[in-house]
Amino acid sequence: MSTTFAPHRAEEVDEYPHDYASLLALDHAHLLHPQHHPADHAEAVIFDRGEGAILWDVNGKRYIDGLACLWNVFVGHGRQELANAGAAQMRKLAFVNSYVGSSNEPAITLAARLARLAPGDHLNTVFFTTGGAESSDTAFKTVRRYWALKGQPEKSTIISRTNGYHGTTIGATAATGLAAFHPNWGPPAPGFVMVPPMDIGAIEAVIAEHGAGTIAAIIAEPVQGSGGVYPPPADYFPRLRALCDHHDIILIADEVITGFGRTGTFWGLDQWNVVPDVISFAKGVTSGYQPLGGIIISDAIREVIYDQPSASRWWHAFTYSAHATCCAVAHANLDIIENEGLVARAAIMGARLQTGLRAYASHPAVREVRGLGLMGAVEFNPGAVPGGVPALAKAMRERGLFTRTRNDIVMFAPPLVITETELDELLAIFGEAVKATIGH
Repeated sequence: MSTTFAPHRAEEVDEYPHDYASLLALDHAHLLHPQHHPADHAEAVIFDRGEGAILWDVNGKRYIDGLACLWNVFVGHGRQELANAGAAQMRKLAFVNSYVGSSNEPAITLAARLARLAPGDHLNTVFFTTGGAESSDTAFKTVRRYWALKGQPEKSTIISRTNGYHGTTIGATAATGLAAFHPNWGPPAPGFVMVPPMDIGAIEAVIAEHGAGTIAAIIAEPVQGSGGVYPPPADYFPRLRALCDHHDIILIADEVITGFGRTGTFWGLDQWNVVPDVISFAKGVTSGYQPLGGIIISDAIREVIYDQPSASRWWHAFTYSAHATCCAVAHANLDIIENEGLVARAAIMGARLQTGLRAYASHPAVREVRGLGLMGAVEFNPGAVPGGVPALAKAMRERGLFTRTRNDIVMFAPPLVITETELDELLAIFGEAVKATIGH
């Protein structure tokens, strides 16, 4: 018995409507969004295309992309170089597994390139994931495996910080210090301890209570991003590095948001000349054009992992680890970052952003203005915005600025390619929205 498959007719392939109302109805009927609540999508913006730091929706309305979509579109929208790199690799070899005895050229050369770009001289080995949460989980499993293979399996506790965000897989959620992500998902993953951010004394207290012999690693974002853009005091990370060295604890730098130039240095920790033992990365490595992330591990960790018999190998894997197309796009993305000097540009445009936002520091409704590089935040006093910050976000959208808020905080992190004119427009729209919402 044989089965014949008839090809689709052209009219059957394009069977869905393209107008806003119909698309919104389909969205409501079928799409469960990240961090979903139906009220958020009652009048959702449905984006259609982008160029540089500008987005257009399906109705043709123009928006400045105030958060590089989700902190990740570093080189801007519509980069044909990245589309071409992906297409060329897919025509040649879209995917091959990277499991036992198999590899591919883009993954090999990208790993070598990231090792060259890593700080210090001992971060030379890369494992690829498809995003930041997988990178966090991979980092946690790796450091626990490292200590177990060193004969110290009791060193398994991970210290993380309130306001930190490391993803929403089971392990990453346990490390994430934002309370809204924790209820009603069942028992949390064990082996995680939370401390207040920027508080070395709190970490020392946890070490004293639990014993350094039980602490595997500390994970920290160079600048806490999704939690509200919190840069650290200048001495925080040098002191944290010294603390980890003293107690033989691994320092994991979550560079998912800050890596690849966002702060005005290639890695966020470069701001303080601190070299971690593990880097987790994602987002800016491909500017969102393909899903890719990973960890970069120290030579000391690599040597322990590699020096094992076959039965005790590193039993950790993802189907799409070292995905050839993703890695080819990452190469092209890094070419743009390097060739267009976008790290230095982030420092220059970041100074312009910080100056513009600091103009609101004396506003009676504003609690604090903060930021580093091309990422900034304005935090309002509780109750100071009529209708809350969502009303302010709506006023910004109506005027053509799309960004992200959390509680009383408005956050900004536009693409690194944003022009001076576009950045000034972003600041002007924010100011107009503040005036319209608050009234002064």
